[in-house]
Amino acid sequence: SLVSLLFGSPVNTVLTLVIGFLVYKLISRGRQRRNRSDSEEEVFKLPEPLPKHDMTLDELKNYDGKGADKRICIAILGKVYDCTKGHRFYGPGGPYAPLAGHDATRALAHFDVEAVKEEWDDVSDLTPYQMSSVNEWKEQFSERYDYV
Repeated sequence: SLVSLLFGSPVNTVLTLVIGFLVYKLISRGRQRRNRSDSEEEVFKLPEPLPKHDMTLDELKNYDGKGADKRICIAILGKVYDCTKGHRFYGPGGPYAPLAGHDATRALAHFDVEAVKEEWDDVSDLTPYQMSSVNEWKEQFSERYDYV
């Protein structure tokens, strides 16, 4: 039977207890992370929505998540999205933080977050495959974030 297989010898008993302990630790660690994430979310308050308006690159640079309201805006193909609710990804310390406050078109085309430009970027040199990728990203941003 299963019980005699698991506890029939001292080695099996020790292995069963060790595996049980490791599974318990993994489960409890996941719960702690989830609870910590929930409490962090409560602390972070989303600012009021930005009114829709044209934005210069200099203005866009102000929305890198480091300002007083911690707002994050990202441009793709000339359209600016308020990505503040994605602050864990695009805010300071996040994996995509270099995109915040910039035109991310080239970075998304190359799958390289460091490929953002500080000035206007002519993306006419992108391949059809890269443009297709950018358009997919733009579609995802349109579904998740507010257009400014």
